[in-house]
Amino acid sequence: MPVQTTRAENAIIDLADFYSPHIGQMEVHNSKAKVKILEAARRWGKSRAGLGELLYTYVDALDIPASPDLTPPFHSWIVVPTMPQGRQVWNELLSFIPREFVHSFQVEEKLIYLKGSESRPWGLVELKSAYDVESLQTVGLDYLWVNESQDIPDAAFEKLLMTLRSPGRLSKAFFEGIPSLWRDHWFRRIYEAASDREGYESFKFTVYDNPMLTPNDLAEVESDREILRDAAWRRMYLAEFSESAGYFRNVDSCVGGDLLDGPIPGKRYVAGLDLGRKLDATVLIVMDAAERRVVYEMAYDAGQSWVMQREGIAHIAKVWDLERILVDATGMGGDIFFQELQEHNVNLESYIFTSASREHLLNQIGISLERQTVSFPKIGPLIRQLRAMQYRKTSGGNYKVEAPPGEHDDYPFALGLGLEACDPAPSVGGGGSMRLRPMRYSPSQSEAEQGGNLNRMGARMMRERLQKRMEERWERNGVKV
Repeated sequence: MPVQTTRAENAIIDLADFYSPHIGQMEVHNSKAKVKILEAARRWGKSRAGLGELLYTYVDALDIPASPDLTPPFHSWIVVPTMPQGRQVWNELLSFIPREFVHSFQVEEKLIYLKGSESRPWGLVELKSAYDVESLQTVGLDYLWVNESQDIPDAAFEKLLMTLRSPGRLSKAFFEGIPSLWRDHWFRRIYEAASDREGYESFKFTVYDNPMLTPNDLAEVESDREILRDAAWRRMYLAEFSESAGYFRNVDSCVGGDLLDGPIPGKRYVAGLDLGRKLDATVLIVMDAAERRVVYEMAYDAGQSWVMQREGIAHIAKVWDLERILVDATGMGGDIFFQELQEHNVNLESYIFTSASREHLLNQIGISLERQTVSFPKIGPLIRQLRAMQYRKTSGGNYKVEAPPGEHDDYPFALGLGLEACDPAPSVGGGGSMRLRPMRYSPSQSEAEQGGNLNRMGARMMRERLQKRMEERWERNGVKV
């Protein structure tokens, strides 16, 4: 592993002055593999290892002659799921890259121009976002570093793989992240395939493999056990792969049946409608109200006009004779679309999202999956998005259930709204049915905009009445309260 380089100015740079890897990072750097795949825990030092790989690759490149028509002579991408998520990577890059290597920065464009040598007169490092897949235009790269690989969509990876297929480039790559949430995600596939591919090597490390963490740091890690489910904690801090580490479990057990071409006479149908916002699709899921089974789905791309979406949804509501459609009418656009659909005599009910009502909907989906009181055909986007929902740490240090960057949540929430419109699920003890509804009251739009105050008198009375009725039903069904 190189520790110094001769620059064009004949200056000698000792990289140990800028980067001191711990023993696990050193193991990764000492590997001769061109493509390195790292599944490592939170707080192990994945991004610092990625930066180290960039420095060592650039040092190597300075002594390897490049073709005069190769532009730039050295080219590197750092790919993050989204630009906000990549802010820390960019800040570390600016802080730790040796100034002797840097010709200039372009902060707004996230570019660093590097000084070079006689063999490679200059170089370019770019921070790229995988959120806009089409922006990952095929170029040839000497070094590709993919950050938080578990959050990078397959479509982006397919584009990125082509950057390692250009003649004259070093074509080195470093893919790092915590384990993905499903086996057919590209990061899991490439990790498992590394043992059988020449020039590939995979690594795995837990949080306890970072010798630089203090006892206080490790105490914080242990305290997260009280917040997270065991599988999620083990994924984040032990880098254990598990398809049950996402928020929703038992997804595969609920897959069955086929979508219908049209309604069956005598059946009752309801629907959940999640309205698209900017880059999200509008998703309508139709369910058999009694069987709690998905029978039809329709997704409208974000680019389609509201008029086309409105007419299409009104038509589906008429064809399926939908008894109820629960729709996310939160915020600007949702309430307007709600009113326009009502003018088409569609049986709409608004569902205003607050932190409490959102949590209730997620809990209802989770309980239905675990108790298998919901079923759906093999709808790719629905299954993928259910698996992808996970605990993510907010900037305030709390955990929130959401889709990772680059993924969407429109199908899960459309399913949740559909479940809310369905008949109650059978009780666990048999002898009747019950719906777990800790909070049935849906606040008005004004209440939601004021923070969704669910402690107002009307909301409190409604909630208390429903809670009492629910407890009475539980007692009749032999369920302990």
